Amino acid sequence: MDLLSISIRLQLFLSTCLGLEFLGTPGQWARYLRWDASTRGDLTFQFKTDASESLMLYFDDGGYCDFFLLSVVEGRLQLRFSIDCAEATVVSDRRVDDTNWHVATLGRYNLRTVLVLDGQAKADEVRPQRQFMKIVSDLFLGGVPQDIRLGALTLPTVRNMQPYRGTITDLKYGMSQPVLLGSFKVPLESEGWCTVNPCENGGMCSLVDGEPVCDCSKTAYRGRFCREEVVNNMPGLAHMMAEQVNAVRLQPPDSLRRR
Repeated sequence: MDLLSISIRLQLFLSTCLGLEFLGTPGQWARYLRWDASTRGDLTFQFKTDASESLMLYFDDGGYCDFFLLSVVEGRLQLRFSIDCAEATVVSDRRVDDTNWHVATLGRYNLRTVLVLDGQAKADEVRPQRQFMKIVSDLFLGGVPQDIRLGALTLPTVRNMQPYRGTITDLKYGMSQPVLLGSFKVPLESEGWCTVNPCENGGMCSLVDGEPVCDCSKTAYRGRFCREEVVNNMPGLAHMMAEQVNAVRLQPPDSLRRR
């Protein structure tokens, strides 16, 4: 077995067993080998989140008609899909933004598509002229790469959706484990967020109760990820001290003062 095969197997094992942790960082994504959902197939995974709005999963036909989008909308799972430009939407009855673990299954059965959340199934179907879904892209979790051309996205609005925040684990296509092709700003669950350092502009990352905390004190920025530039509209302590020093320097020596 060559080194490339070993690397792929190791990455597959880690991503499946340990899960991927998403912080909702702009630009984040995890990319898996294409799921063949053209006619029949099942995709399952476990997840937990506290976000009421976010993009979880997306793939499409490269900018024409067909797409498959799973997201959290108003705290519930929403599945939108299109086959030959005939679109349908399925929404779960229960909320998922409760930080509890949930199990989701996405099922494709020709023109019928099913969303199963914690054992409760909801389904819808479309009646296009074409009897199968075209799939060109790989499968993206948590967000889509920002360098994908808008013309290559069947649903361009996914680029502006809130990235997923939470954990996704045990992803399977049927009974098999998909290959993780790559990721950006998404560490393995066990690695911790400081391995990819979400802090920007020189901020220092540390973990507090498993959550990343950015120290922006040595930068000219502030905010959760040190993204907001600090603007001094009023003189701070340093400015006041500098003004006092200058005032002392401008005072004449005692010998030149008028008595």
